[in-house]
Amino acid sequence: MATSKQKAVLAVTDGLGFNRVRGRGVVDAAWDRLDADDSKQLVEAAEHVGQDSVWARNLLYPVHVESIEAETPTEQALTWIDDLESARESLDDVLRDRVDSLVELVADEHRYVPWASGARNLWKLRNANLTIPTSASGVWAGFEDLDPPVQGNSETGHQQIGNTSLAPQLPLEITRSIDTGEFFENPALNAVLSRAKKRGATVNFCFLLSGVGGGEGRVHSAWNHLEAFLELVFDRHGFGPERVQMQAVLDGRDSAPDGSITAYGPDNGSGDFLGRLQRLLAKYDATQSLAWVVGRSTAMDRDYREAAAKSDFDHLTGRIGQPVSDFDEARATIAKNHASGKTDQDIPPISILRADRSMPAISTGDAFVDLNFRSDRQRSKIGALAGARALLSAEGASRGRDWDGSWIDHDLDLDICCIAEYHPIFEAEYGVSVAFHTEPHANNFLAQWPETIGADEYTLVAESVKASHMGYFFRGRREGPVPGANEVRLVTPSHGEEDGVKTDTDFYLHPGMRAKEITAGVQAAIAAGTSRLICCNIAAPDMIGHLLPARYEEAKAAYLAAADALVAMAGTAGEHGRHMVITSDHGNIEDDTSAHSVNDVLTTIILSGVRSGIRRGTRPGGAKATVAIPVFQARLFDIAPTLLHLLGFRLPGPDAGPNSCVKAGAKSDGTETTNGSATTDPCTDADPFTGRPLVVVE
Repeated sequence: MATSKQKAVLAVTDGLGFNRVRGRGVVDAAWDRLDADDSKQLVEAAEHVGQDSVWARNLLYPVHVESIEAETPTEQALTWIDDLESARESLDDVLRDRVDSLVELVADEHRYVPWASGARNLWKLRNANLTIPTSASGVWAGFEDLDPPVQGNSETGHQQIGNTSLAPQLPLEITRSIDTGEFFENPALNAVLSRAKKRGATVNFCFLLSGVGGGEGRVHSAWNHLEAFLELVFDRHGFGPERVQMQAVLDGRDSAPDGSITAYGPDNGSGDFLGRLQRLLAKYDATQSLAWVVGRSTAMDRDYREAAAKSDFDHLTGRIGQPVSDFDEARATIAKNHASGKTDQDIPPISILRADRSMPAISTGDAFVDLNFRSDRQRSKIGALAGARALLSAEGASRGRDWDGSWIDHDLDLDICCIAEYHPIFEAEYGVSVAFHTEPHANNFLAQWPETIGADEYTLVAESVKASHMGYFFRGRREGPVPGANEVRLVTPSHGEEDGVKTDTDFYLHPGMRAKEITAGVQAAIAAGTSRLICCNIAAPDMIGHLLPARYEEAKAAYLAAADALVAMAGTAGEHGRHMVITSDHGNIEDDTSAHSVNDVLTTIILSGVRSGIRRGTRPGGAKATVAIPVFQARLFDIAPTLLHLLGFRLPGPDAGPNSCVKAGAKSDGTETTNGSATTDPCTDADPFTGRPLVVVE
């Protein structure tokens, strides 16, 4: 490979958001505790750049850009940042250290992990380079326009980062089909229900109890999808409740840790998902249809742990499960587990006894419907029920997990339908039907790699618990690279049972997770010099963030581990003349809750040979960089166009010209989709759903 080719590194820090309201609270509290002489010096520094005493408190922000309001015009934002930088530089080192230490102390009291972690190396890196607030939730993540917005998540975040235009998400499509009535005519759903009714079989289905509104889950499931399915089953197909069995999977990760039985939010309007389910089933006189209750750590494992998959299978087939009689006893059992320290996601299997006091069980020839739309956490379940032993064994082996798998060789002969496509092999080889197919995104930049970049190599680096994110999702919902793409993939096995990690809730034992190994892999790839682009995922902030508030100290350690990794990668990238982009897929660790957030994340662009932290982004003798957006607010789907620009390329378009663009939402068949009702010209700046480079380097 010619050494003159421009090269870059992309680091995606999972769950690393920031909260403007919480940050301002910390700053205000710290300002009130400043020594009088220190506050005087800060005011004088502010006046030195033409600002007043009220503005001076912004000098306490560890990362300058976090003090800027969302949607600030770029010129105003850059002037603001320059003023902060100039004012801070006028302070002596001792005062700056004292101020930072006070902010860290107050942040610790407020349990605000991003600042309490004391990650000054990352703060310095962000302040020295162009750092832009980035939208990562709601409509900007491809979801419905709800209030509050739908939280961002790893799946859609990585899809958006890899796309050159907004990638609409499947839950939006399903919701639209419910609104139009098309859901109730869905061929796959109706076929599996009709076949079950004709042969007198039981309809079994699973659903993650979450996703009532935008602010509580909707990462794997949406409550309106459950409501529509029950209408289809009971009203339209006329099933009796005795012929329907539901597995209720408890969340506690993307919603409150005890949200299954505890109401929360304004006027207790959220949570109590089990109570909501009871009321919903009661509409159809079908409360007896609840058959199984279990935490998602067992029923939705994504790292191919055989123990979890077998426990879920044994639960559904009646071999295990604490027997209870009804909803009330199920709630009491859950409450007892909460009292012992378990959160919803780790609730062990509970079985609601049938009318004849037998354990609920899937029977040979039954139907099974999976209503959770995100693929990665449904593969083990459907693989086991469909008998896909070879697939599960191979996936386990690729993560350093040896499967026995003999229990998968059953003869249940189930008629399985999934609301989304979890893996192509299920439909192609095991007869699983799919209600809503997830087409690959046409505008994914790795799918465009051969026609845009050519035969040059790129590398994807992740640990196994996030392998699908820096793989299937990042490639735009593709299991492997497109033909002609020269991809190298490095997957480090995440901590396992030998390390004390039996489920996702055990990762606090190793709060940095595999950040050091990921860093070493990226640095080795940089040094080798064969890859034009190196992309990696740092998992710890998200995985440990899901264990808040209980694992606060470990969350700080996770944040610091991510910071150390990013700074080390940036140093190596700079030594080898590579540009680097740092971003996050969604917020999580900043809110002291177990759930994802709707907060912005930060995107930092480190240009080799260009100091882009100052207003005009120039340095004598270096290249010239211009911030290319009128409003100082990025979207995740601006990252890919930015990377392509830094590599020296433009987006391919219909005429493959150097300045052509890709239409937002374009499908592989040439038709278009839009997110909402807006139908602007996608090849102009007026289209809000088309990505654009955040900087232009000349």
